[in-house]
Amino acid sequence: MNKQVILAAIVAVVALAAALMFYMQGRVGTGAKYALKIATLQGGISTLDILDEMRLGERYGLQIRVIRFQKTPDIATALAKGEVDVAIIPAEVAARIIENGASVKIIAVDMLQNQAVLAMSPSLKSPSDLKGKKVGVVTASGTYKMFKAYMAVIYGLKVYEPGGSGDVEAVNVPPGSLADALQRGDVDAIVAWEPIVSEALGRGAHIVADYLTLWKEAGLSGKPVMLVWVARSSVSREALRRLVEARAEAAKIWVSSPDKTRQIIVSLYRLDPKVFDTMYRRTIIYQGQLDNSAIKGIRSAWWLAWKGGYLPENPDSIPDSVFEAP
Repeated sequence: MNKQVILAAIVAVVALAAALMFYMQGRVGTGAKYALKIATLQGGISTLDILDEMRLGERYGLQIRVIRFQKTPDIATALAKGEVDVAIIPAEVAARIIENGASVKIIAVDMLQNQAVLAMSPSLKSPSDLKGKKVGVVTASGTYKMFKAYMAVIYGLKVYEPGGSGDVEAVNVPPGSLADALQRGDVDAIVAWEPIVSEALGRGAHIVADYLTLWKEAGLSGKPVMLVWVARSSVSREALRRLVEARAEAAKIWVSSPDKTRQIIVSLYRLDPKVFDTMYRRTIIYQGQLDNSAIKGIRSAWWLAWKGGYLPENPDSIPDSVFEAP
C-alpha cells in the first residue's frame, strides 16, 4: 500500500471521528452547538412561541425542538423522566414534581398570571356568587388547581368534581371547548387562561375575577408568577445560559414589537386579530431576572397551592438551590 493511500485512509478516519464527536455533542443544524427538547402546553402561549418561530435559538448556538403536550401532567412526567430537557409549566406544577423527587431547577419566569373566571350571566359578579354553580375547567391544568386554592383560601368555598361534594362543581372541559361550553350555557362559568380568556370575552363573557386580583385578595407577596422555565439538572449550565438569553430576547420582542408578536401568535393559534389585541393587553411578559421578587412570588404561589390542597407537603421544605439563573 503506497503512502498516498495510507494518508488518505488516515484523513478519512480522522474526519469520521470528528464528525462523530460533532454529532455526539449535539452539533446539528446551522451553527447549533447544544440540542434541547422543550415541552410546552398545546394552546398555551409563552415567549417560546416567539423564540421558536423566529429561530432565535440558532443565534445562541442552540438547536431547539418544541414538543407540545395536550395536558400539563404529561409535560411534568416527560420532564421528570428525562424525555425532555426543559419545560414551561405553572409554578405550582414545578413544585409538585420537585416534591416528587425530580432533579430539576427553575431557570426563568415567563409570564405573570393571566387566568380568569368568566361568566355570561350578569348575576355572577363575584366568586362568592359561584356557590351552587357549575364551572367549566381543565382539571389537569395548573389553572384549575390554583382556582381551587383561591376559592378555598379567600372565599372558603370548596370546589369539587362530579361524584364529590362541596360548594362549586367543577366540570372537566377540553381547553378548545371552554368558550363554547360557556356560550351554550352548559356551565355557569369557566376558568381559563390566555388566549381562551380573550376568546370568551370576544363572545360576550365578562370577567368575574382575574387571578391578579385574586392574588392581591389572598395577600400574597412577590410577583404573581404563572409560568416558569424548568430544566433538568443534567443539562449543561452553558446550554441553559444561552437558552435564558434567547428567552430574554424573545420577551423583549414580545413587549417592544407588538406587530411582530401579533403576526406570530395570530398565525400559530389561528386567532382573530381582535382576540389577539385583548390578549396582548392582558398578558404581562416577565422581562426581569430570576431575582428575589420573582422567587418570593413563586414561593407564594407554592404556599397557595399547598393551602388549596394541590401540594401534599409544605413547600417551605424546598431548598433555594432549585432556583438557578444560569
